[in-house]
Amino acid sequence: MDKRRHYGRKIKRTKNLYRRRKTAGQKVFGTVMLVLAVSAIAFLGFCIGKPLLDYIGSIGKEPPAEKWTPAASYAGQQDEKAPLESGFDVSGAASEVSDESESGSVSDVPGSTVPVSDDVRQTVETNQPHSTTADTGAETVLTIPSDSTLVSAEAPASALSNRASLAAVLAKAKSGGFNAVVVQLKDRNGCLHYKSGIAGVADSVVDEGSMTLDEIISVFAENGMIPIAEIAVLSDDKGCMLFPDMSFKCKDDPVMSWLQGGVRRWANPESDAAREYFVKVTTELTGSGFEHILLTDVVFPDLQYYDAEYVPGRYFEADRYRMLYNVINTGSMIEMKASDVTGETFGLTAECLNDTSRLRENKVALVINRSDLPTDAGYPADAKTLVETILSLAEKKVGGLEIVPVIDGSGFDDAEKAKMTGALSALGYESYIVR
Repeated sequence: MDKRRHYGRKIKRTKNLYRRRKTAGQKVFGTVMLVLAVSAIAFLGFCIGKPLLDYIGSIGKEPPAEKWTPAASYAGQQDEKAPLESGFDVSGAASEVSDESESGSVSDVPGSTVPVSDDVRQTVETNQPHSTTADTGAETVLTIPSDSTLVSAEAPASALSNRASLAAVLAKAKSGGFNAVVVQLKDRNGCLHYKSGIAGVADSVVDEGSMTLDEIISVFAENGMIPIAEIAVLSDDKGCMLFPDMSFKCKDDPVMSWLQGGVRRWANPESDAAREYFVKVTTELTGSGFEHILLTDVVFPDLQYYDAEYVPGRYFEADRYRMLYNVINTGSMIEMKASDVTGETFGLTAECLNDTSRLRENKVALVINRSDLPTDAGYPADAKTLVETILSLAEKKVGGLEIVPVIDGSGFDDAEKAKMTGALSALGYESYIVR
């Protein structure tokens, strides 16, 4: 015990103590290395992360369809003329216009202005003389370009699902040399592809739109493009469901609607209810800024001999065409098949030509499709000669009305369409439609 008293207190030094002393000496170096490592990770994340996320997000999405673009000859005209020439396309699928597009005339219309909220992106390009922006103090207005000639592409129905979809279609058309796009706002089933404000129509069976007319027009204005509204007139099953007085009635029971083939209603041009509804739709369109309107289906249903048992006889008579003027608005373009115009008598889609004095300022949108033409009439197979032949015959039949050629793309390939639009230019047509 006494011996132990002479030793001091034992202190045990551990390896951890020596580590702590060494770490203190390397603290600055470690901090620098940590900062460099974090910076490197952040840099790699910035360079790689966003493209990787964009790629993952694009999986499963289809790219937008390529469009057929107008002719180089039309593009050349743009360099020679101050105002951008307008063109329009009809009916519902995305059309593509070939490299030799030209135009066929349409009347001058003053540009319209559309109020746009502050959050609307204004992208009207300065190279469009008629497409400008103006500041009116409280609100900003976008001016829709306007011209006496229209060369247009056609928007698919899906383009009206939202602003971005429509803007993409318009930008594509504009880059291809077009200055107008047709949008189908009332289809052959009677559905409206915009949010209507008509009493009794909004949120009804016919109202299938997701955008208002003001929204649609503002997208056109932002892109410096001319809007053309396409509406089916008498082919209107859902409209007749909503407003039964519009439809053809059975002669033995005037309360019952006649159904084509037992399933489909048709609007009756003789009906005051059909006219009132048609006027409300067109007034809503023009009031929102649509100054060009293309009417399709200005026709009677294709009545068969057995329908005479159910439908009044006056709808089979030769002068029934007089009823059609009840639903034709002045200044619109009326779609007709070339075969119905050039035949010995006017066919189903061209019956209103029986009295051209009643059409005044209307234009004939003449649809040229190889399948629509009679095979025994000696029409040439060459697309260019076909256009020349058809238009020569049609001009003699339309009573001086202006013709707007409509090339139905389903009947011709791109090379043929290019030849056809080139022929239109040579013939002096300054506006045309390509489907």
